[in-house]
Amino acid sequence: MAHRFKVAQGGPYPHFITNTIVEWLPVFTSEPYVKIIFDSLEHLRRHRGLAVHAYVIMPTHMHAILTAGNDDLSGVMRDFKKFTSRAIYEQADKEGNQLLTRMFREAAKRNPRSRFKVWQDGFHPEAICSRRFFLQKLDYLHANPIRRGLVNDAGEWYYSSFITYETGQEGPLEIDRLEW
Repeated sequence: MAHRFKVAQGGPYPHFITNTIVEWLPVFTSEPYVKIIFDSLEHLRRHRGLAVHAYVIMPTHMHAILTAGNDDLSGVMRDFKKFTSRAIYEQADKEGNQLLTRMFREAAKRNPRSRFKVWQDGFHPEAICSRRFFLQKLDYLHANPIRRGLVNDAGEWYYSSFITYETGQEGPLEIDRLEW
């Protein structure tokens, strides 16, 4: 099936991406699951040249602004999802969370090659080609916890790059500021 979202070719452009857990399951409600995401993004920063410009980790999904640099963003996201899927499933299994592991196994039934599926297909990349569009997406992702009714102020949501942009303090994940 063709997707209307495609990675811009011809250079290392920043992209706004969204990754969503299957069935919108609230996975990122405790530190061990969020740590899997942060550790994986940090690994990709160090070993694959991924630049992380902004992010927010919500209970059911994540948004980020990323630049693949020397690599292919589609390949980086494929590897990110593959690694984090396995780690998230193993964490749920270790905790004895039978609801999550069962839902992940159910989601994989349409693909006989997979035992479980954690992420929905795709990552909906949108190339960012202007400062205005970057600021729009930055505001969108930082305001996500407010729109979802999780906090009253974006600075209250720990799993976000908001505090780094607002105060210059490092948050839980180092970011690569995007200069225009």
